[in-house]
Amino acid sequence: MTPANFDYLNPVALLPHKAPMLLVDKVIHTDFQKSITVETAIRKDSLFLKGHFPGYPLLPGVIILEMMFQACGILNRLSKSDSPAKEGSARIGKAVKVKSAVFMKEVLPDSLLTVTAEKIQSLFHFSEYRAIASVAGHHVCKAELTLSI
Repeated sequence: MTPANFDYLNPVALLPHKAPMLLVDKVIHTDFQKSITVETAIRKDSLFLKGHFPGYPLLPGVIILEMMFQACGILNRLSKSDSPAKEGSARIGKAVKVKSAVFMKEVLPDSLLTVTAEKIQSLFHFSEYRAIASVAGHHVCKAELTLSI
């Protein structure tokens, strides 16, 4: 069985963010309703690493959380649209709440960060998600997030 190819799901088309704040490079997998997996290459020249612990650059935790929010935003767009690749079909989701966040490991330059998010529930104009960020199969952050939609 050939794995599904999600390359047609372009984060640039699915999020209102633009560089340097577009933090999702690629959609790896989604079921278009409840879960999504995205990835981002953490490059040495990343804006977020330049002044964060000079000599020992670390990806800031708030950037990991923003990547998680963006993954959730893409899933929100996909689950609300009639066509998965349809641009501008959903309202802009905004970060509302970080219910919990735990950082377990540092994220260094030249890492490939994977974020998996699962929708817990939607109520009125809010959706709650559980997200996990990983590098090389090791969890670096777990969080519960709420977006307004």
